[in-house]
Formats: sequence, C-alpha cells, structure tokens
Amino acid sequence: MQYKVLFVGLGSIGSKHLNNLLQCGYFNIDALRTKKEPVKNINNIFTDYQEVPDDYDIVFITNPTYLHYEAISKLAAKTKNMFIEKPVFNKVQKCSFSSGINYVACPLRYNSEVIKLKDYVNSNKVYAFRAICSSYLPEWRKNGDYKNCYSAKSDLGGGVELDLIHEIDYLKWIFGSFDKVKMLSDKKSDLEITSHDIAIYLLENKEVMGSLHLDYFGRKTIRQIEVFAQNETKTFDLLQNTNDMYMDEMKYFLDLIKNNCKIYNNSPKEAIESLKIALGE
Repeated sequence: MQYKVLFVGLGSIGSKHLNNLLQCGYFNIDALRTKKEPVKNINNIFTDYQEVPDDYDIVFITNPTYLHYEAISKLAAKTKNMFIEKPVFNKVQKCSFSSGINYVACPLRYNSEVIKLKDYVNSNKVYAFRAICSSYLPEWRKNGDYKNCYSAKSDLGGGVELDLIHEIDYLKWIFGSFDKVKMLSDKKSDLEITSHDIAIYLLENKEVMGSLHLDYFGRKTIRQIEVFAQNETKTFDLLQNTNDMYMDEMKYFLDLIKNNCKIYNNSPKEAIESLKIALGE
C-alpha cells in the first residue's frame, strides 16, 4: 500500500527518516518547509499550513522542537497518523493529535544493547544503575557552526535536558516509571551556547535507584549504563549497537499503521511523562 506522506521539516533527522521511508518503498511524499526549492524524491513543497491538503495518511513532525506544538495543532485534522520526532514538545502542554496512531520517536528502544539490557533486567534482580551520555557538541556539527544549531539555543528547544531525552525514555522503558526524581541542570563549560550543557538526575521507584549524567562537553564520547545486580555489576555500551535502529523503528511504525494497532511504544502521553522528568517537573 502506498501511503500519502507529509514531512514537516527536512533537516538531518527528517532526511534520515525520509531516506528510510524511501527504502521501505514509499514515494508519495510531500514536504512543508520554509523554502520552496525542489527536493529530490519530494512531489510537492508547501511553505504555509493553509496550502497543505487534508488527506494524508502520515505526517512526520521533524521540524525544531519549539515548533512541534504549532505543527501538530494545525495538521492533526489533516492526517490519519503522526510520527513525531523527540521530544514531543519543549514544555509540558496539552494538544490535540490525529485520530489514529501518534508515535513519538524513541530509537534507543531498538538499539541492540538496550534490547540486551531489557532482557537482562527482566531476568535478574537489579538494585541500581548509573547511566551516562557524554559527548562534545562541536563535533556533532562538523559541517556547520555548532553555535548556530538548535542544540545550542535554549529558545529553540536545545539543551541536554531535551536533546538527550532518549536516555530518559529508555531508562523508563527498562525500569518503569520513576516515583522520585531530582534534577540539576546548568551551563558550566566554555561552549558558546545559551542552552544548558549538563544535567544530572537521580531516579527512584520501588524496585531500583539510579543516576543519569548528560553533557555536551565530554571530549570522549560515552553512552553506556552500569547495572548493579544481585550477583554482578554489568555494563552495556550503547555505542556498540549492531543494528540500524532508525530503520527498525521505521518498520515498527509502518507495521503499527498496517495492523491498526491500538497499543504501541511511546504515545504522546508516555512521551510527556518523559518530558516532565527531563525538565525536572
């Protein structure tokens, strides 16, 4: 079946999802962008919400986070389903979504190491964890000035709290909801940014207690979690992922639509719970 698709924004993550969609055999694709210039594999380009037709099967919300609310509000009635890039919003707020599947991106759930971690936690008594995601922001943007990217700007939804919300999502997926959350965040390095470059969380529920460290200034890229179990301490290195988690996520999302699933990973309600943790609310 050929779905009629609209992409809102075609930056790096939007282009990644577009390429994966094309590999899955879907080509009836339009885009809503600020510029009207042609884009390969895009049929129609719109620059205003009023130009957008109202008969889409899927809308991909892949524009900057601070624009998500407007995009979702104006397009919910024009599509059956939505794929929303993380985080769902830059602040906790109520919004109307499409009548079908509204999926918020959570690619780390498809990371091979995270899958191993989930299996391990399900079969072992784990008391505590220590997770970290540390990397150097300027090296993310080797083809441009890091100071101009959305990650560097708090008013665009940047900052480690929102940018690295995937870590909170996978921890919540593995260990369940957290009853107690304590969070500190700030700008501590000499990076030329207006957003926070470090956030530290303490997370607890009845089963487990743990910490999460996020930063933009670590010169050695680290993305891992140590779990302290009944009989051992075990480390899972998310950088050792062996699969294409973004493609696996795309296939999962398309299967949801094909099978008209009612229960699925990371609904807006679940994503907003992660957002509250990320913001320390």
